[in-house]
Amino acid sequence: MQVRLTLAVLVVTFAAGQQARAAKPHYAAKEQARERQAKTACLSGDYVKGVSILAELFVETEDPTFLYNQGRCYEQNVRYVEAAERFKEYLRKAGKLSASVRDDVNKHIADCEAAAAKNQPRVAAEPPPAPVQSPAPVAPGPALAYPPQGYAMQPAATATNPTPAAALPDEHPWQHTAKWIATGAAAAFLGLGIVEHARYYSKNQDYNNDPTCGAPGQCKDLADAADTAHTVAIVGYSAAALAAGLAITFWLTDSPRTPSAQHAGISVTCAPTLAGAACGGRF
Repeated sequence: MQVRLTLAVLVVTFAAGQQARAAKPHYAAKEQARERQAKTACLSGDYVKGVSILAELFVETEDPTFLYNQGRCYEQNVRYVEAAERFKEYLRKAGKLSASVRDDVNKHIADCEAAAAKNQPRVAAEPPPAPVQSPAPVAPGPALAYPPQGYAMQPAATATNPTPAAALPDEHPWQHTAKWIATGAAAAFLGLGIVEHARYYSKNQDYNNDPTCGAPGQCKDLADAADTAHTVAIVGYSAAALAAGLAITFWLTDSPRTPSAQHAGISVTCAPTLAGAACGGRF
């Protein structure tokens, strides 16, 4: 019943404001439609939209009735703190009001402030402190037996403080660095051999495809470049094979091996040939 009465008062108040402003010659139908839109938003629970429209109407018309309607919109949607502020602002802006109207607004302010105070969460009472209990008397233990003079007291070993074992030194510290150096060298030499092998193949193809190179003494620079590339390729492959063998040795001897561990070995062998180099491997 109280909710119906509140809605009725809101509708009556909105209607009163509309009738008062309808008498003004400059009050257009557009403002009336916006006021109906604000009323609909407030009644449907969208108080943010309703209050925003009423604020715009107040700025445009400077009619304090819109402030009162803002308070009613907040009050209807259980926003009591904001509602009380809007009602107070209405009393400041409205100027001269009749005693009955001012008393009605003050009653709205008092009701909103009481409802806001009632809805604040209550602080839970702290439980009383527990009584302090005196410690129970401790029965005296047996007397400590001291060793006779001339004997040293040996500290007992405890499980909570074990003696830390000495850190084991690295058995092969230099192999760890050498294996990476040898691996990098093997990759570099192998890359050099591949590049020079491709260069030798390209120069050899150019020499064979040039018809003027068949005569004696012709295309000597091209032939020399092909021979140089072939020699560097053989050296690169040979150095890569040697570095790969060293790298495998260092990798296998880097860490100490246990009898139960299983190890896999890789052997790579490269030999120079007339066309370049031949490499083979086994596990």
